[in-house]
Amino acid sequence: MQVHQLSSSNFIKITRKSTVRDVMKHFLNQQQDLACVIENEQLLGIVTKYSLYRLLLENGSLDVSIEPIIIKNVVTIYEEENAYYAKDLLIKKGVGHAVVINKMGKVTGVMAKSELIKGLITSAHNVANRLKSLVNHLQEAVISVDLEMRITSVNTTALALFQLQEQELLNRSISQYFSNLSAGLQDSITTEQTFIKRLYFPNMTTIASFIPIREWSSVTGAMVVLKDVTDFEKVAKELESTKRIEKVLESALELAYDGVLITDTEGIITRVNHSFLSLFGYQSLQEVINQPIKHIVPEIPSDKSILHNEKIEGELIEIRNKKAILTQMPIIQDGEKIGAIFKIIFKQLDVWKDLLHHMERLEGEISYYRGELIKVSFENDPFGLIISKNKNINQLKKEAYIASQTFSNILITGESGTGKELIADGIHQSSGRPGAFIKVNCGAIPEELLESEFFGYVDGAFTGARKGGKPGKFELAEGGTIFLDEIGDMPLSLQVKLLRVLQEKEFERIGDTKTTKIDVRILTATNKDLLNMVHKGLFREDLYYRIHVIQLHLPPLRERINDIPLLCEFFLQKFTTKKFKHIEGLTRDALEKLTQYEWPGNVRELENVLERAFHFSTSNWIEKDNLYFDSYRVQSVEETHKVPTQTFTQSNGINRKELLNETERSVLIQALTEANGNRTKAAEILKISRSTLYHKLKKYRIKENSQFKSED
Repeated sequence: MQVHQLSSSNFIKITRKSTVRDVMKHFLNQQQDLACVIENEQLLGIVTKYSLYRLLLENGSLDVSIEPIIIKNVVTIYEEENAYYAKDLLIKKGVGHAVVINKMGKVTGVMAKSELIKGLITSAHNVANRLKSLVNHLQEAVISVDLEMRITSVNTTALALFQLQEQELLNRSISQYFSNLSAGLQDSITTEQTFIKRLYFPNMTTIASFIPIREWSSVTGAMVVLKDVTDFEKVAKELESTKRIEKVLESALELAYDGVLITDTEGIITRVNHSFLSLFGYQSLQEVINQPIKHIVPEIPSDKSILHNEKIEGELIEIRNKKAILTQMPIIQDGEKIGAIFKIIFKQLDVWKDLLHHMERLEGEISYYRGELIKVSFENDPFGLIISKNKNINQLKKEAYIASQTFSNILITGESGTGKELIADGIHQSSGRPGAFIKVNCGAIPEELLESEFFGYVDGAFTGARKGGKPGKFELAEGGTIFLDEIGDMPLSLQVKLLRVLQEKEFERIGDTKTTKIDVRILTATNKDLLNMVHKGLFREDLYYRIHVIQLHLPPLRERINDIPLLCEFFLQKFTTKKFKHIEGLTRDALEKLTQYEWPGNVRELENVLERAFHFSTSNWIEKDNLYFDSYRVQSVEETHKVPTQTFTQSNGINRKELLNETERSVLIQALTEANGNRTKAAEILKISRSTLYHKLKKYRIKENSQFKSED
């Protein structure tokens, strides 16, 4: 802040001829204590209120000239000087005012001590605000304390780092919130020294600088500056780990019995071991490093791995008139090729042949035990097979566990393929119920068999009934859990009986008069809007509210696209346990293709797509072209946003489907004709179960009459 900003330009100007009366009028009118005596725009001196008083006491007249009391030794200061220079000048001269002049010596104002003090205070406030803003924008956390170890300030970085509010920290003891900072701050105050040390917080490592705070040459407190170095430590550890891995690789290459060669993506040799040098008669690494592989070993088909990403395992080749076994593959990192590695076995090939056969057997065993290990690992987590990092899915798993500890009925909703059965299985496993987990798909059982499937029957209950009767699903689930999938497909006639089971916990087998009491936990699932079905009269309202005590909804895969990489990794590992085939993963283009698809079939469709790609992939990576989507589903997704049109291809597809249906109808009618209407015998002729036969008869609306014709 400069002097001209602190001075008053409305100062009193008088001449040598001015009288005491004139000056006193100026003092009274302008309420000032100092007047500048100016002639010809030059400063002659000043007259103060006190010098005027002395003149009056000596003379007593108001009309005398003020010339005798003009103070000519005036303290002046240039208007461009700063406030701190002005302060030092006034203190040094021992005066309360200074006349402000410009470079031409012309008076431009008067600066009083009071105005200077106000300016200095304002300047100090501005500096303090700038310093506070600067501290708040630091990436480091800053906390200060006074001599009593009470917190005096905290910057925004510290508040965010420790997730606290400024109001709850100020004027509180530092030890109340940061006990590990107290000793360092106290030492800094006591020793008046700055020192640095490493401090650890939960999930964070910091470098702490303890600094004493000085005011007027005295220590009035201390501050600590915390730099979060957690990420730096991780990078340092990774770098150290990389160095160790590189050293291990070098040692492994030197101890390897085979010749090993590594190239970059251009086919330039970057590393070889001594076995390779021995095989080809080279004396030093310098002879081969940075040379094209085609010049050093032209017999190796290097382009297959370097250009075409192909892998060769155990191929017999001849190098410089020596038989050798070649294995080569591209080196992939983060989905991108960074080079290729070649291994050449050229010593004791007969021994290696036997060893390779033995290794194949061991690999099969490893694949089996890996699968068993996965099974065991998921036994400890009932919901472990629901693979996700999505916060909604993880919250759903928590809610499912809580629900499993209750006795209430649970309705699981979600589109087909989202994993409703996995949730149900997890709830049963978590519940601790000793009985079995019985699954029933209400949409897969013919309507006329549903009641017998659910409640069982006694001997002789109906024609074709098994001798001795048969227990129903509810009896099999005694003490455990029954899972009714696709509950929306259950006919209304059976809904009434199911309602009784829910209310009374009892039922009768078909053909029995004895009531059976049960202790069964009931879980239901559907991909339909049951409440809408209630409004349309397709689902009983009382049953809806009985099963809808707790609802768990599974979101579709398109709402948790970020789970796709995790699911891909899980499914590829699952496939590997069934068939030993090493797949590193999916390329970036393949993964992008998966994330851009709508997934109408959800996780189940993703598994099917990946399984096909797993089998048809010819390299260690699943490429974009290996991924095949159901053309009907793709078309359905695309047509959700446009008016559907029927093409020639679609029409042909419909005709083929009708032709297949008509053929199946004819075969059913022919079998019934040969069996003289006996459905059991007809099922034997067709080599299908009776329930399947009943389902197909219902599907094609084939009624029993003399000709066994289908209804139109």
